[in-house]
Amino acid sequence: MPALDGLRGLAAAIVLVSHLHLFTGDTDNLGRGGVLLFFALSGFLMAHLHLRQSINAVSVRRFCAARIARIVPLYYSVVILGYLSTQVLGLEAFSKYDMDTLQLARLLLFVGKVSVFWSVGPEFQFYGFFVLIWAITALSGVWRTYALVALGVFAVACYLASPTLPGILFVSKLQIFMVGIAAAMLRWWLAARYPLPGAGKVILQLAACAGILALVMPSTRMFLPLFPAASVAEHSRWYYADLPRVLLAGLAVLAFSYSTWASNQLLGNWLMRELGRVSFSIYLLHEPVIGLMRVTGFFEDLNPWVAAALCLTLSALVSSAVNRLFETPARIWLSRKLAAPRQLAAAPAIAG
Repeated sequence: MPALDGLRGLAAAIVLVSHLHLFTGDTDNLGRGGVLLFFALSGFLMAHLHLRQSINAVSVRRFCAARIARIVPLYYSVVILGYLSTQVLGLEAFSKYDMDTLQLARLLLFVGKVSVFWSVGPEFQFYGFFVLIWAITALSGVWRTYALVALGVFAVACYLASPTLPGILFVSKLQIFMVGIAAAMLRWWLAARYPLPGAGKVILQLAACAGILALVMPSTRMFLPLFPAASVAEHSRWYYADLPRVLLAGLAVLAFSYSTWASNQLLGNWLMRELGRVSFSIYLLHEPVIGLMRVTGFFEDLNPWVAAALCLTLSALVSSAVNRLFETPARIWLSRKLAAPRQLAAAPAIAG
């Protein structure tokens, strides 16, 4: 699914651009649209990669090892370096990663809310919840029915409470992950019953492009105001609870899971796939890059579009280097260490 790599890269790019504050007007939806795509992608990929596999101790251990290795090394490193750079070296001007020791502890426990780190917590928490969803596939008969009903009730309850729940907990964003899972299941159903022709895939992808534009367009209103205004007074709270926006993110993920000539040119090309490959590094490291460029006067007298392009380029280069020199080697090493079954040394035979 090459275009999904590119979609992840696009999500990272629009989050970065939203943090530049170089353009007039509201850019809040730009960044939140990127996070929405990240969460929907996560739900889709978890389902696509695992839900049709049997669940057992080995598969769960491999899943957990892969998820921990994917997130923890780079995330912990950036969080700790951010803490040291501001608390020890006094480099607050270079990043928004200023935090005290309590905030550091919360971030390391994946319940913090400093800068972009806030969204890593719900993502990581969801991995644990996904194992419970995966376990339902091992049930049969009435127990599976009961479990699915319980899951549905829990998901609806989380959605109804989402504007009042802490944004750093996955339950406040569960509807987004679940829409991603639903997109993966819909794709399986379509493949089995009604395979999409090439023209159908292109039409779906055109609709997805319009949906992505709707996600990031400046707007201070819900598309579907299901909650009283007082319950969703904060923009960041109602945005992620706006079902049409969540469904548009799911549509984008579903549409670009199909490979077409158009999707390969738009999102599946080498550049977009490379941005997708290093997207986690871009997401965690772009704030220090922006801070450095601001402090050095880089943005002065530059056209906003040129400045944004140069900042994205520099962030991508830094992230690519970090990905190759640290993130990927650490992920591979830790994944092997955690996934390898423990070998028990054979006890020597005792002579009778």
